[in-house]
Amino acid sequence: MQRARWLDTLLRDVRYALRQFVHNPLFTIVAMISLAIGIGANTAIFSVIDAVLLRSLAIPNPQELVMFTDPNASGVTTGLNTGERHLITFAEFVQLRDHATTLSGVFATEADLNRWHVRIAGGATEEVRARLVSEEYFSVLGVQPAMGRFFTSSDAKGPGQDPYAVISYEYWQRRFSGNSSVLGTSIQVGNASLTVIAVARPGFRGEAVGESTDVWIPAMMQPMVIPGRDWLSENQSQTLEKVMWLHTFGRLKPGVNLSQAQTEMNVLFRRIIENSYPTSLAPELRKQALDQRLVLRDARRGVFANRDDFSQQLLLLLGAAIVVLAIACINVANLQLARGSNRSREVAIRLSIGATRVRIVRQFLTESLVLSLLGGLLALLLAWGASRLFIALLASARNGLDLSPSLDGRVLLFTLGVAAFSGIIFGLAPALRGTNVNLNDSLRDSGHATATSGKLKLTQSLVVCQIGLSLLAVILAGLFLRTIWNLQAVGLGYPKEKLLLITVDGVTAGYKGPQLSNLWHDLNARLQALPGVQGASYSINGLFSGSEADDEIAVEGYTPQHEDEMTSRFDMVGPGYFSALGGPLLRGREFGLQDSTSAPHVTVINEAFANQFFAGRNPIGRHITEGSGDQRNVMEVVGVAGNARDHGLRGQVPPRFYVPGDQGMDGPNEWATFEIRTSGDPKQMLTAVRKTIVGAYANLYPAKDHELTESLENSMSQPRMIARLCAVFGAMGLLLAAGGLYGVLSYGISRRTNEIGIRMALGAAPGRVIGMVLQETGVMLAIGAALGVALTIACTRVIAGQLYGLSTLDPLTILSAVLLFMMVAVIASFIPAARAARVNPIVALRHE
Repeated sequence: MQRARWLDTLLRDVRYALRQFVHNPLFTIVAMISLAIGIGANTAIFSVIDAVLLRSLAIPNPQELVMFTDPNASGVTTGLNTGERHLITFAEFVQLRDHATTLSGVFATEADLNRWHVRIAGGATEEVRARLVSEEYFSVLGVQPAMGRFFTSSDAKGPGQDPYAVISYEYWQRRFSGNSSVLGTSIQVGNASLTVIAVARPGFRGEAVGESTDVWIPAMMQPMVIPGRDWLSENQSQTLEKVMWLHTFGRLKPGVNLSQAQTEMNVLFRRIIENSYPTSLAPELRKQALDQRLVLRDARRGVFANRDDFSQQLLLLLGAAIVVLAIACINVANLQLARGSNRSREVAIRLSIGATRVRIVRQFLTESLVLSLLGGLLALLLAWGASRLFIALLASARNGLDLSPSLDGRVLLFTLGVAAFSGIIFGLAPALRGTNVNLNDSLRDSGHATATSGKLKLTQSLVVCQIGLSLLAVILAGLFLRTIWNLQAVGLGYPKEKLLLITVDGVTAGYKGPQLSNLWHDLNARLQALPGVQGASYSINGLFSGSEADDEIAVEGYTPQHEDEMTSRFDMVGPGYFSALGGPLLRGREFGLQDSTSAPHVTVINEAFANQFFAGRNPIGRHITEGSGDQRNVMEVVGVAGNARDHGLRGQVPPRFYVPGDQGMDGPNEWATFEIRTSGDPKQMLTAVRKTIVGAYANLYPAKDHELTESLENSMSQPRMIARLCAVFGAMGLLLAAGGLYGVLSYGISRRTNEIGIRMALGAAPGRVIGMVLQETGVMLAIGAALGVALTIACTRVIAGQLYGLSTLDPLTILSAVLLFMMVAVIASFIPAARAARVNPIVALRHE
């Protein structure tokens, strides 16, 4: 009975609130738009956070899924690993799969999504996104095909013996127009001819978040689809060089928890690595090799490369959106306060006939909640479009990120919660203030001056908070925009324009050993001979490619002080590399054709390496010993190159040494990125370069080709995305604050019309009235600016890691933001100030 009465009262309050909004359309529209902007921005960003960080994989019982590797890792790692293993080898996966007893199934997936050139049904070459997965992949995930059958462990008869492919539903629709005859279609990948045997169900994207796989291929086909490399038949006990390329997952058995599975994996993996390295290793090296472990993780949310860094950026943007929402709430609160002052007579009448203050506060809060929910509905429409725009920005920032944010139940609950919380936040103060009336004064419709002075102070206080929050948003936008400016101004140590990069894989094309050396030299000579080419060379890591190499080092005459001084980054490069790039050679010589496999081994070091290891000494003629496991490469320093940024724009250039492409410890480069300096537009040279490569070596298909400037743009895409969105949020905050300031001043002037009339009747000039209003604005602006700077200081730890070339409290950025805000505030203040200066004293004196 009591619940029914409460519900009936609530429905009456809602109907009354809706009637109030109909009678005040301008207030309703402005308030809804303000709230929709704030709530919509938060909903849009949360929908992406939900897709990346919160949503479980679309598989049965995802809570049972665990992974043995690091979900942030991707690519291929070779060498000797220590500490936590981020990826594992195929041989290690097989042993884990065959001996795990706490898991009902184990499968492995390639840690990188390949973009391979294939031929479908004998047609022209086209690109597909493909991933190698173990044959247990679909059965352990528990998914069913839309058509055909998935490959299973029974198909894994041996390397190259299960030539099958499963395609995604989306790829089936896009490439084959949903034709059911797709089963049996052949796909030529590398040296493998695969047969399509199944189409995955709609919406299945696999274990990787943000990536859309077109084709899944059995891992046993790896030597065929990536010819020249066999990552399956590793002789574990005979080599230190492991090829770690797999993520590994398992499904917990019923009644088994993550801790129990971790205990078993600790024992099992220890036994695996004890048998994985030569028994003849030196004790210290064997101790290092055995210092490896697996960490099991909850895998219900799948794999997302660099998820930790990406989540920090998303949370930063969510924080900026929350600031915009707070500004919007303050705007609506001030509108509510202004509206409440006009309802003081209504409140007084209701109190005088027996209504309690609690009852009226509840009515006011109901109106605020209804208003915020209406704003929330409008916000959902804005969020639907904004989330797709946001995803488009993210896709450009992460090289093809493929997410499908949806307004699902969790997002709707988030929007409902934000709307309800906002309604309480902006509605509570006006409700309490609006019901605190003097009955006698209100019923006589007098006492405005005393009744509104408190409201004016409250609205001014809210505007100060609004200015502080808006200034914070503008300062953040300024800091990130200046970061982009600073990154663009970073010198690389060589000209970035007119440099074409093209990557080819010699091993996949069938070349080995000395053939590779001859291949690279011949290609380099052909490219250098092209008209319009000023210089060409090659390297194994390329420029801003994400590929990196490091090895242990021992420097002649230098005793390491720290463990990090026992390793250094390096690259293997071709003859004339530094000349082709255009970087300075500070001492000695660069590499030439004379630095062949049989010649004395040499190295060129960069300036950072020389400063750290040869401070005060001439490095030319001294020796550096490169080591990897039990291999050693003693090299003589023949040159010192200027510092060059080839991997990142931030921080100091790290020490690096360069090795001739023919003198690596494992032989010549297996692949190469050619750096081609052109005299004209590199894009116009691309066709000629491709024809030269394919014309000379038909099986050597260029894997990647782009200008260096494109790589630089990609490296700055994420900070640029953050800067753009923060600029949008800053502009929103600025406009909302300007509107709030305008509204408060207009409201204050309307309540002080009588006072202004008296001042003007006593001789005050219009300019003095304008000055009075602008002075009030100046006080609020000064306090708000101080609050904005204080909030910026409070955010230092959160944003410092995202900036480059300036501090969080950069004076120029803060001063520029304050001046911008002052300009907007003066414009927003001048309109009500000018209106006040035009008040007719006679009319004003009759106002009361």
